Amino acid sequence: MKIRLELQDIAHYPFLKEAQEVIAARGFSLATITGNSKNKEYLDAAVERIRDAAQSKKGRVWTDSDDPFLDILSYGLARILISCIKNRSGIATLARYEAERAFYFLQIIETNDDIRQHIFRELDIPFSGSSISYIRFIELTQTLREDSFRLVNRDLSKGQVSLNDEEKYLLLRERIRTLLLEQLPLDLPDSVCEHFSEHIMDVQTIIAERTVEEYGDVDESRFPPCIHALYEAAIAGKYLTHSGRFALTTFLHTIGMDATEIISTFSQGSDFNIEITSYQVNHIISQGTDGYTSPSCATMMTHGICSGKNAKCKQVTHPLSYYRKEKKANKKTVNMTSK
Repeated sequence: MKIRLELQDIAHYPFLKEAQEVIAARGFSLATITGNSKNKEYLDAAVERIRDAAQSKKGRVWTDSDDPFLDILSYGLARILISCIKNRSGIATLARYEAERAFYFLQIIETNDDIRQHIFRELDIPFSGSSISYIRFIELTQTLREDSFRLVNRDLSKGQVSLNDEEKYLLLRERIRTLLLEQLPLDLPDSVCEHFSEHIMDVQTIIAERTVEEYGDVDESRFPPCIHALYEAAIAGKYLTHSGRFALTTFLHTIGMDATEIISTFSQGSDFNIEITSYQVNHIISQGTDGYTSPSCATMMTHGICSGKNAKCKQVTHPLSYYRKEKKANKKTVNMTSK
């Protein structure tokens, strides 16, 4: 069934194809934006959207914009700017923000059931009443860690998994997030990113500040045992497997260490070659065309690089979670002792 979406509706859900149609109908394209300096206000709005994403907290409330078209276009431009910096952490931040934003409008603000159903259809989440096929359920819940979304814990009847309304929206939110992660970074000509260099520098600063806020200064004493072992081996010039080098590089990059510092970490190895190491590190941390994320505890175990596991490890499922918890605990201790 074809439904009519108002401009404000599209601003709520700018990932829909209708958003592209609106932008095109108003004569905007990548070529017209890069060719017209008067479009700076749209780029400024895109930077602010990314800043909002970086500062967004749980329990956030969104309201309608005074300029729905600006909301729509800033979404598209934010995707372009974040793609130019090729930073997986930044991409993940924007994807999470857009998913949370759409989830809020859809569950809290939206009153039109036809629009809700349209969005579920567009995102290929086919419901049959209050259930979904178990195959699609498994596909949609791959990135959800809650035990309640494990198939073994669900009611399964005739190939269908029962879901309540809250769970439907949670699946939709995750679908939006993973869809954006799959789409980004966009494949853009270097000339486009060069044209947006001023705004890209702003975005790089925003993401760097968010990393510092989330992880603080790099503190080796707070590394989880597995990363500590890899780090100590690397700076001592000992041999690391490909999986070990990959895990260490992605971890160090995520917590704020730049490429030069990471390369220096591997410089004591007897087989160290600065050109090869630079290429490998830059490729892994997304300075190339691909981007990678730091592996989870399960992946570390699979590759045999989960070492020195302690009681604290049992409370997390990712080395980054361990590090984040340790940093927060240390910060609280420092604050208490300084009073």
